[in-house]
Amino acid sequence: MKIIPQILALLALASLQVHADSNTEPVSQESSKEAKIDWQSPEEITTLIEYKMDPVNGEITYGPNFALSEKKLSENFSEIYLVRAVDLEGEDQYVLYVTAQYNDEGWRSYSKATTKDGELRLVPMSKDENVCEAANCRYEERIALPISFINFFDSANMGMDLTITGNRTYQIKLPSSYFKAILNAAPDDEVYENLPKGQKI
Repeated sequence: MKIIPQILALLALASLQVHADSNTEPVSQESSKEAKIDWQSPEEITTLIEYKMDPVNGEITYGPNFALSEKKLSENFSEIYLVRAVDLEGEDQYVLYVTAQYNDEGWRSYSKATTKDGELRLVPMSKDENVCEAANCRYEERIALPISFINFFDSANMGMDLTITGNRTYQIKLPSSYFKAILNAAPDDEVYENLPKGQKI
């Protein structure tokens, strides 16, 4: 089935983006660009969208990091962003990439994701345990959620109420404006024509 290798390739691209971003100093929620924009405005969200042309996977669009939109969210997640890929045959693929980062007494082990429309496939990516102080440790879990075009389109109209569940449950409310910005964020053809392979705008 063709969709499986496409999704795996897209997950790998999302992971590469995260590792590339991790080479810089962490950005605090207060000083981030994401904390200063109006998340109800697709136009403002669009200013933080990044693009990449991949010679194998085609056009890649990275949404901004929604985890930095509010302090409470950033206390439990370091990354929440949508990746859209349009392959060389014009087919769209969508993956919501989530990095849970938290202080706790044990792993939350997120294993299930649901929206009002039902369950989403959850793909565990990696788990890391960091500094432990007294009874608490700093944990990091990376997961990816492939999203169908129908779910993406519905979210562009009504937003997405995402619930991820493991040893704890957490709800993430992504506004419709986030999905509208991704939907509308298509660079002009001449921009892509002048973009070296593998380089971001």
